[in-house]
Amino acid sequence: MKQSGLVAEPIIKARTRKRLAPSKVSGPLVFWGRFVAPLYLRIALRFRGIRIHNPEAIVRAIGDFQQKRTRLIIAFRHAYGDEAQLMFHVFENLVPRYARRMHSPLKRGSGMRPIHDYAVALWGDAVIRFILPRVGALPVYHSKYDAASLNSIRGVMRDGPNPLGLAPEGQISYHAETLPRIEQGTIRMGFWCARDLDKAGRPEHVRVLPLSVHYRYDPRDIGKIAGALSHIEALCGLEPTAGTDGPALENLLLRIDRAETRLLQLTESYYAETYGYQPPSAPENGADSPDARHERWMALLPFAIGVAERILGIEPESADTVQRMYRVRQAGWDRVYPESPVEGLAPLTAVLADRRTGEAWYAMRHMELVDVMGYHDPGYLNASDPSFDRIVETVLTLTDLAHRLMGGNITNRPNNIRKKAVLVPGGLIDLTDKLPDYRLHTKQTVQTLTEQLSAEFLNCIEVYRNGQA
Repeated sequence: MKQSGLVAEPIIKARTRKRLAPSKVSGPLVFWGRFVAPLYLRIALRFRGIRIHNPEAIVRAIGDFQQKRTRLIIAFRHAYGDEAQLMFHVFENLVPRYARRMHSPLKRGSGMRPIHDYAVALWGDAVIRFILPRVGALPVYHSKYDAASLNSIRGVMRDGPNPLGLAPEGQISYHAETLPRIEQGTIRMGFWCARDLDKAGRPEHVRVLPLSVHYRYDPRDIGKIAGALSHIEALCGLEPTAGTDGPALENLLLRIDRAETRLLQLTESYYAETYGYQPPSAPENGADSPDARHERWMALLPFAIGVAERILGIEPESADTVQRMYRVRQAGWDRVYPESPVEGLAPLTAVLADRRTGEAWYAMRHMELVDVMGYHDPGYLNASDPSFDRIVETVLTLTDLAHRLMGGNITNRPNNIRKKAVLVPGGLIDLTDKLPDYRLHTKQTVQTLTEQLSAEFLNCIEVYRNGQA
């Protein structure tokens, strides 16, 4: 998607669907990637260090996998967007280094096979489409059954020489110190593998390793955060408020509240004037409190996704807003990149395909709003002493929101703040031990293990927040 000034240019021409090469790890590409990754993380993504809490737990989990005692799924939090690049460096470079220090060397090529949303190949560029399959990444659909994709994933879990890596949230969740909804896919896939191994008479246990990812942002970049707020204020037509233009944290908090309130007002007004939306009545007291804003966002988002569904002719089958968003995303991209080639169409057929594309692009603008704000919590900063990291996350999300309202998407999210990554592994979850329960009570067992995975992530977050990591 091209940028024209501040506003993204709409896609109004149907495009031939971009195809990924079959997923197969390229030894030469991974070899050179190990050398390039540290430089790329530092220069392009602004990383200034990576700390792994309790790396011995990761080394042991990988070692058991390589010794064919287990099959392993690495379930990593996906709160930021850079986790794929970070995980490549961690598992190709840092974990083997820790293993050597522990006198428990790992076999070369201990990296994981990551799962990614199929749409990355559509909104990503040619470089992304070249690299993804060659580092062993596997595409998956959130809202469509695709036998070939699922069989590939199942084969990697059962027989591949690398662990499988995936994000249990299903997509970027934008908050690292709180836990959003966790989807059941991680546990379901693990039980597929456990059943396959049991059927084949193989002794390996299937285990899930939770891995929580956190960024500690560099306070020296507080000026960039103040600048980002000035950018939002200018976009919203807000005049600077006397006495709050400095970079002090208390000034930033006041400006964040003011900017979010204005963004919410503008968004509500757009949906009210365009689609007849009726915002909830503001409470007499605390009309601009974080709780009140959260209530207003949560009322708006289902309405916004409903607008997209009506444009695309989708009947809402689920009360889950995120699942509805997945279906809108799927339908939208299927119109922008039809399965059938667009070259050689009759003139009228081509024009109508382009019209469908333009309508789909605009429908997906509502989806992009829901994507970023579905996880937003105004109360994230409602603490006696909010951390600088939470302030940064919130400002980046509000900047992202403003850009998406102007036609942007995740590719326009700012990423210019220096940071240090902190990784906290949780306790291993053994699915093979629970296979008898799974056979007797499938849904309940999947739900119970998904809750256990959530509990492990919450423990990891506590370790991080208490300064133990």
